[in-house]
Formats: sequence, C-alpha cells, structure tokens
Amino acid sequence: MCAFISVNQFVSVSVSTPPVGLKSFQVNNLAIFTKETPLVVSGRVTPTALLPGIYVSPADVLADWGSASEVYQQALAVFSQSPSILDGNGSLVVFPMSSGDLLKDVIPLGLVIVYFGGVMWAGYAPEDPEILAASTEVAALQGVKLFASSHLSASNAGFFETIRAATQTHTRCFLYIVGGTPLAARLAMAAYAGRALSVDFEGVNTTATMHGKTLIGVTPDTGITSSILAASKVSGADVYPSVGGGAQYLGKVFSTGSNDYFDNVYNLDWLVSSLQVAGFNTLTQVGTKLPQTETGMAILRGAYITVLQQAVANTFVAPGEWNSSELFGVPADLRRNILNVGWYIYSQPVNQQSQAARAARQAPLVQIAIKFAGAIQSSNVVVSVNQ
Repeated sequence: MCAFISVNQFVSVSVSTPPVGLKSFQVNNLAIFTKETPLVVSGRVTPTALLPGIYVSPADVLADWGSASEVYQQALAVFSQSPSILDGNGSLVVFPMSSGDLLKDVIPLGLVIVYFGGVMWAGYAPEDPEILAASTEVAALQGVKLFASSHLSASNAGFFETIRAATQTHTRCFLYIVGGTPLAARLAMAAYAGRALSVDFEGVNTTATMHGKTLIGVTPDTGITSSILAASKVSGADVYPSVGGGAQYLGKVFSTGSNDYFDNVYNLDWLVSSLQVAGFNTLTQVGTKLPQTETGMAILRGAYITVLQQAVANTFVAPGEWNSSELFGVPADLRRNILNVGWYIYSQPVNQQSQAARAARQAPLVQIAIKFAGAIQSSNVVVSVNQ
C-alpha cells in the first residue's frame, strides 16, 4: 500500500461562479389583450384568462387563433413590418381576457407574468372611459406604452385631447379614418406598433423616429384632410395620410409631437430600464462587496456609463449645447461633457453623506444629464434666383 499527501496540503483552489444577474427588459415585446377565444389549447396559449401565448411567427398565431380572428389579423400586421419587433428581439404576447375584464385591471396583472413594452387590444371595442382608465393605469407603470386608436376625427377633441392634456405620453394615439371602422383603425395601429417597437438598442445608429415611415399593408388614409391634420397636431394623435401629388401618392406616418414624440418616450424607457438593470447587477454580482467608498462609487458609475455610451452609439443621445437652467455637480464639467459626449454623470462625494444614509448602506445620489439627439422631421428651403 502506497501513501501519498494530497496537493491540497500545499495549494487549495476553489472555483467561484459568477452570480446570476438580471437580463435586460425586453422593451420590444408587444402584448395584445383579447376577448376572443383561441381555436386550440396548445403549448403556447390556453383560454384561461391571463395565461398568455408568446409568438415570434404569424403562422403560430394562425394555428392557435384562426384566420378569422382579429388576433391573427393584428399579428400579421405586426410581423409584416420591416423592421418589426423581431428585429428588436421582441415577441408578440397574446393574453386572453374574460368577457367582463377591463384593460386597467388586466394590464398590470399581465406584467407580473411577462414583461411587455407595448399593449393593444383585440376582439372588442372598448368605450372611451375604459381607454382613459387604461391610459391612467399605464402612466403609473414603468416602460409600458398603450397604443390607442380611433376611426373618428371627433376623437381629436375627445379622448385623444384628454390624454394629451393629462400629459400621459405613454399612451400613443393614432387616428385612421379611411376604413371607417374601429377594426380598421386597430389593424393600422397594430402595423404602427410593429414598426415602432423595432429598435435594436444594442446596435449602432439604430434608433428611429416614426415620422415619415411607411406601414406595410396599410392603405394610405385619404380621410385625413388638412383640417383634421391640424386638429391632430393639437391633440397629439399620429396619422397616416396620403401624401404626394400628380400620379404619385404615398402613405407616410405623420408624427405630430403634441403629446411628445414616440421615439422620445420609447428611447427613454429603454435607457431607464437599462440603467436599473446595470445598477442592480453591479450591486449583486460582486463576489465580496461594493465598498462604500469612492472606489466603490467609481465601479457603480462605470456600470451606468456603459449604458450612456451605448445610448450615444445607437444615436438616442448626442453631443450638444446644454440649454437648461438646471445644473448639478460641477456646472462647468456638466456643460463641457454634454458638449463633447452628450452625457454627464455625477455622484455626491461619499464623505458628504449623512450618517443615516451611510448606516443604511445607501450609495450617494447619482445624477445623470443627457442631451437628446433628436430628429429632423421637416425642412424649409429658400431659393434665391439671379438672372
């Protein structure tokens, strides 16, 4: 029998696996809440309320819901856009509703099951009070946008204007008259939503405005007159007018911006959720601890800076002049950083924390300033002629 001494007596090695962190919120998931009943009980969907089906193909929606369903028609409109939610790594999520369910109640319950960045409805036409209640509910939720449509121009002075006056920018209003029915407006809205929630925020030069975009499969809205367009500019509703002259007419989205522009709301949702995930993962994935020192704060700020740098890469944020009277940190540094890189980050020095905050192990306040890259959506031209 041979005796030996384990090498562990000299060198002991242990392996530490990295802690699991949160994944990014999928801001391009689009939810449809419907009072229709699926054809089948598949592995993707059940008829029980709020047990959703998750889809990345209109063929799967067809199999579950049938060609006559509005869910399938909306899905076809969503997936037909180029780019679509798939280009932003999103999915279509279909939630069956009970006949007596209200949108304001089911939307927050649905978020508990799966996160989605946009929501529509199918299979019924809610009255204005239900839409307004849902709009108020969505305004209190983080990162969710309600896509609300109408085929009636009177909506500009009705619930569209009520939403704008309440500055409920997370409800996106869309007027589509030409079909003459709520269904036609909802299908046009589905195409709009499918095109809107399509940005891959991890890419370069990927953010976009909806203004001037073509909606595949949607008939240009010849019902949008100059007076209706003017009213939509006041109410904040986007429209899809027939634009052109002579033998050429095109449908193009006209973004009015009175209730803010869609891309401002959408891009900021991505930024906020990304900062939250970056901060959470930095606090929880460290194997020892994040010290309550300037070194620890530098690590935390570094996580936020990575997100801000990506915001510049995807052109949500860009260098520019800081023209706000709100200043913090070192004002000269703020103005210089905004001018040079488009963002500025500052945290209160650790040694200036209150004892209560230090005892509670809170990080000093982190403040961030950004400059929107914006978008050019119109142009004036002056031609000077000399003979």
